[in-house]
Amino acid sequence: MKIKILLGIIITIGILTSCENSRRKHNTGKQTIEYSNKTVLDSLIKTTPHSTDTLFLGFTIGMTKADYKKHVHKLRNEGKTVSYSSSNRISNMAGTFELGAGYTFKTSISTEKDGKTLTGNGQYFLEPVYNRNGNLMQLNILPIEKWDGDYGFSKPNWLETKVKENSERLQDQDLKQALIDNEFIDKYDFVRQKDNLVIYETTLTVNYIDLKTLLLELLIKETEKEIIKEDNEDIKF
Repeated sequence: MKIKILLGIIITIGILTSCENSRRKHNTGKQTIEYSNKTVLDSLIKTTPHSTDTLFLGFTIGMTKADYKKHVHKLRNEGKTVSYSSSNRISNMAGTFELGAGYTFKTSISTEKDGKTLTGNGQYFLEPVYNRNGNLMQLNILPIEKWDGDYGFSKPNWLETKVKENSERLQDQDLKQALIDNEFIDKYDFVRQKDNLVIYETTLTVNYIDLKTLLLELLIKETEKEIIKEDNEDIKF
């Protein structure tokens, strides 16, 4: 009887030890990416292709300004309401913000909640960001959604819901932390991914950005930090 008990203890210890070793191997096998390292960023930029995924409303990374306008015309032909204004502004609790010239997409919106269909209207100001070669690398969207009814803090968010339905949670936690550290996002802002396209929210906007471009922006941030650090070293106290 004692022998059986002893064997049982030995087997149990063996199983626990095996599990612990397996866990250690798994943890040590997980590699982290130093997004604060300029050499690492430079290497990633060189090996990361531009995104080929569609952005909001079907815009794509790499579009020229002429391509962008042609796509707006295409959207209008499809029956979508996309208006242009040389002066756009938004007012909220934080104040009034001048947005400048640009296009605004307007549409009726709906969502399901607790077995009910909620409806409203949405306006989405589009802010394209081009690189030095004149190619679209980022699209920022400023949403204004008005729902039929008062939902308080549980008010639906049509744009955010649709983004989440058509993307996946960012798996690279090192990249997410780098975005937080460099103040692209706050800790609780959502950040999503579609292959080489990153989608993240800020206080006012939802932003689609090419991953290669995002890595370049992180590299610029790190370079700026180095310059500031070098400037501070010349100060005598």
